[in-house]
Amino acid sequence: MKSPLTSQTGTPTAPEFLHPADLAPLLTAWDQTHPTATAPDLDWRHLLDEMAHPGTTQAFHHLAEAAA
Repeated sequence: MKSPLTSQTGTPTAPEFLHPADLAPLLTAWDQTHPTATAPDLDWRHLLDEMAHPGTTQAFHHLAEAAA
């Protein structure tokens, strides 16, 4: 049986979310359950934030490229 993360050609594919905003409740839940988070927990929080707000992340990448 093929993994759901594999295309018809056998090439690995990234999972697709219905909409990035669907992750916003997960981000809120993380904040509520980790009020005193420290590294490396903050690394996970950062990843959740990037997934929940891809437009903001992309804008920061464009700013970084422009400054380089």
